[in-house]
Amino acid sequence: MTVQRVLKTTVTLLFFGWLVDYIDRLVISLALPSIGKTFHLNPVELGFIMSAFFLTYALFQIPGGLIGDHFGAKKAMMWALTAWSVFTGLTGIVSNYIGLLIVRTLFGASEGIFPGASMKAIGERTPKASRLSSNGMMLASNPLGSALAPLVAAPAIALVGWRGAFYWVAGLGIVMAVLIFFLLPNPLNSTLRQESPVHLEGGVGTKSLSVLKVASMWKFALMFFGFDIVAWGMISWGPSYLIDVRHVHIVSTGFLTSLPWFAATISTVLGGVLFDRYFSAHHRWLIVPAEIIAAVFLILLTTSTTISQYVVYSALGLFFMFLAFLPIFGLPLRLLSPKVMASGGAMVNFGGQTGGFIAPVVMGWLISTFSYAAAFGFLVFGVLLSAAAALWIPESPEDFEKAIRQADKDAPVSTEIVG
Repeated sequence: MTVQRVLKTTVTLLFFGWLVDYIDRLVISLALPSIGKTFHLNPVELGFIMSAFFLTYALFQIPGGLIGDHFGAKKAMMWALTAWSVFTGLTGIVSNYIGLLIVRTLFGASEGIFPGASMKAIGERTPKASRLSSNGMMLASNPLGSALAPLVAAPAIALVGWRGAFYWVAGLGIVMAVLIFFLLPNPLNSTLRQESPVHLEGGVGTKSLSVLKVASMWKFALMFFGFDIVAWGMISWGPSYLIDVRHVHIVSTGFLTSLPWFAATISTVLGGVLFDRYFSAHHRWLIVPAEIIAAVFLILLTTSTTISQYVVYSALGLFFMFLAFLPIFGLPLRLLSPKVMASGGAMVNFGGQTGGFIAPVVMGWLISTFSYAAAFGFLVFGVLLSAAAALWIPESPEDFEKAIRQADKDAPVSTEIVG
């Protein structure tokens, strides 16, 4: 199989794997109002249902990355896909609030293994020069999945109820696990990946732990923390706002919820192109202005009084914010060796999913205590925090490599961590 065919097959499989990931996890957002009525829950309790997933999803990012580095990306992804599909189905079976929290917690743990392993799979199967664009094509599935999930979930809930909707989507993960088992190509060797040979002392786990000691990587995690407060805050409470406040039918809610995420999908791809062509050495020049403009539209979102205003302001806010999505991952994905790609990618993603844990509960409390406008105001804090963190991280590839070397002066880090 040629290098280009390996690249295309890998990216295509992982793109659809991520789509299934998002559809499975986001059915809950459309089902939340129905679940609240079934179990007689208030907004804070509903927020904990969303955050139960993100708690273990965040906590399992780094262990999941270590699993991917130690056992291999393919095995780790297959375990994750199979396990989370089981828990998706079990979500429709639970008979009380506590059971739902337990299942969502286990669901988050199983999905937490997937992100780092998928980034490692890309790193092992693509030339270094095309690694960011390949990850960009794969990660464009994130906002697209957020756009498609409501279009899948809303009609399913309307037709078969919220429990039946979880049964329908549970099989998608099993199908993807089978496809990855049979179709994922073997990794390329270091020559085909266009990398210099690396000589590692000790095991993969040791070098993964070395990555965890790099302070600059935690700064990238902080930047993604603020970013994902916005992303997961919108996903968690946007549908409930339309259903509970604007009294939109669930099928129409699915359509309206998807529109801002189609805008985010376009800007994700555009942000990756802009980073590759113009901003790879000055990524904050793209990230900071994009996120400040996004903050303006999120402020306007807090003042929206009509459905059309809500959709327009949220679409424009997400469009500008997602220009920063791939640049946030840009330097780590370009410069970390595939040997530690799962752990490095998982570190950054850990920050984001911690934001995903916090956002639903905080917004649920703000909705109960004040209003949806106050909850949407919390999103402004998230995007401005991300922009501020962008001013703190290394600005160029050279600065990033210097930061890595300073993290472990006793080891030749340029040959152990940077490819």
